[in-house]
Amino acid sequence: MMNNLNQTIRRTQQYWFEDGLVELLMGLLFMVLSILFWWQVSSDSKYAPLVGGIAMPFIITLGAILMGVTLRWLKQRFVYPRTGYITYAKPTNKQRSMSLLVGAVIGAVMAVLIIQLDLANLGTALIGVAVGFGLFMLGNRVGLMRFHLLAVWSVVVGVTISYLQVDESMASTYALGFIGLGLLVSGVLVFWRYWHNSEPGNDEPMEALS
Repeated sequence: MMNNLNQTIRRTQQYWFEDGLVELLMGLLFMVLSILFWWQVSSDSKYAPLVGGIAMPFIITLGAILMGVTLRWLKQRFVYPRTGYITYAKPTNKQRSMSLLVGAVIGAVMAVLIIQLDLANLGTALIGVAVGFGLFMLGNRVGLMRFHLLAVWSVVVGVTISYLQVDESMASTYALGFIGLGLLVSGVLVFWRYWHNSEPGNDEPMEALS
């Protein structure tokens, strides 16, 4: 009975990721961050240090929130009309607050690792390992091999850039850019496959869980 329940939960989680939109938007977010870091390094603007040293955690948190809003809109516009939708139990206010706090902490830690570590190359490797670990755990949770492959890609990118001793002012830019590119390519390919293997249906929900 418990095994059947676990399988049902996993299939429900896989449904959320089957269209590739999650990693597509994650890839875009990483690439936007890469562009921001490139601008910080190459720009003579007086606001560049402010963005890099103070505002970046808030930018990362805001980007994550916008990604969630955009993801819901895309699913309502392109996914649910084709394969239905699943409703989940709504998070409590405590859960929302905790998620916001965790997002802010992660954003702050990422900003410190990327910008303020003296050993910038080591920081680049840590970025790849940290992102890879998150993707690997996600792959284990939902049972999708492509997240394991993306985890390997993230670690390889971070370690390779560190090994090549890329200029420390640009190392994080390259790391975030290439990791984001891998996520973006994966998302586009998965969404293309999903789009061509599904047909528009009616507007009724296929399944609802609470």
